[in-house]
Amino acid sequence: AKPEWIIVKDLDASVYAWMVYHKSSGATKYLQLNATDGESTLSTIWNNTEPTNSVFSIGTNGSVNSGTNNYIAYVWHSVDGFSKFEKYTGNGSTDGTFVYTGFAPRFLIIKRINTTGGWFMWDTERQRFNPNGTYLEAQRDSAEDVQNSTVYIDFVSNGFKIRGTSSALNTSSSTYAYMAFAEHPFVGDGTSPVTAR
Repeated sequence: AKPEWIIVKDLDASVYAWMVYHKSSGATKYLQLNATDGESTLSTIWNNTEPTNSVFSIGTNGSVNSGTNNYIAYVWHSVDGFSKFEKYTGNGSTDGTFVYTGFAPRFLIIKRINTTGGWFMWDTERQRFNPNGTYLEAQRDSAEDVQNSTVYIDFVSNGFKIRGTSSALNTSSSTYAYMAFAEHPFVGDGTSPVTAR
């Protein structure tokens, strides 16, 4: 299937960033996993070419293609009942946006993409109750932030609910990309996950 989220990293040169493709931004733009910048436009990253169900394209930028260095690529596409790679729009309210994933999330990353914002990460291992305000940030080397009252998420049986008003996840009319993986993956040919207990 066509990739919806790609991360590429040069393994030989630490000077290069972790380059990110997200389907909401398209192949003319990129994000950096180790930076707070919003999406930027540069044709030499993804070669202005959308991925297909068999290949993704890279340009001549050293972050993705030096010609001699080794690279690693992580490539994902949504799988019903297992993973979801999408976007949502913030509403700026403590009664924030509900995002349907079709499963109860186990791990979640959210990134504001239309402007500056961190890569916020939640899971249900370090905190098992709602609202979940215990998160890490991918672009920082600091310890987890515990029970931050403006960066709250509720994990529910079929998605997640934004509870905080932080610009990190809920500014009115801002666009946020997310990746989510299921707490109890249950997939099969044409089946939906079972989330009831």
